[in-house]
Amino acid sequence: MVIREAIDADVSAVAQLLLAADDARVVSPAGVLHMSRTRPQRMRALDLVAEVDGSIVAAGACGLDISTTTAGAAWAFVTVDQQSRRQGIGDGLGTELLRHLRALGATRATSLFRWTEEGERWAIARGWSRLLTGPLIAIDPRIVGAPSVPPGYRCVPMAAVAPEPVHEAVRAAALDEPTPVPHDDIQLDDFLRDWNDPDADLESSTVVLDSSGTVVAFTFLNVAGERAQHGFTGTMPEHRGKGLATAAKIDALRKAAARGVTRVTTSNAEENTAMRAINRRLGFEAIGEHMIFGRDL
Repeated sequence: MVIREAIDADVSAVAQLLLAADDARVVSPAGVLHMSRTRPQRMRALDLVAEVDGSIVAAGACGLDISTTTAGAAWAFVTVDQQSRRQGIGDGLGTELLRHLRALGATRATSLFRWTEEGERWAIARGWSRLLTGPLIAIDPRIVGAPSVPPGYRCVPMAAVAPEPVHEAVRAAALDEPTPVPHDDIQLDDFLRDWNDPDADLESSTVVLDSSGTVVAFTFLNVAGERAQHGFTGTMPEHRGKGLATAAKIDALRKAAARGVTRVTTSNAEENTAMRAINRRLGFEAIGEHMIFGRDL
């Protein structure tokens, strides 16, 4: 086994590993390349791959959590090909990633992954513990009816607005998201990485504008072929309770269906009762679980 830093030529293999580990994800080689090339310097990220006989069989990455003011917060993940597990490859990658984070002064790391009994057992044995759990759910967007938008509001494609006002809405809505550390420092440059992601479908993604043209609600979609994945959905605090997040999601789902999408997936923390209720009403059905694990460094 050889562990080395990832290069641009690895992106197809890394995308295949990510999709094999969680087929609810929507990610392409172009998307992997974009996110790798545009990581801000302050993240101090490290991307690694593991090779066996010249073939990439695992990938891992880590960095400082730059969306929070919480000192010492970091993230990490490891993905190993199904046929290459139980050979110490994940341990080798994990050791290098945690060494990198400790050298940066990180004190706590989190990791999001699709739950499997094997994955949880592996993580717990290496000092990780479960922090947040949420159902992984899916819907065929072709079954969704027309949105009901309250008077004084309208849905428009995200592509029709500038990124800055959406960024401000995201910053406000993210403060209430159940997360291991608060997302209280989402800076514009990092937001623009997601905005410009080749996998982001800004035509299907939707914002809700009020009568003054202010962005008051939003939902993001990544789309690849017949599959899509919801990103963040939120509403500005002063506009909640009016069905705006529901309207945004319905509008996005219908546009995705018109583009040929037949499955949209998303997940929410158990504690996010409002969004879970919206998704149930829309007809999303459980297909698994996503979990966030954490450990001290």
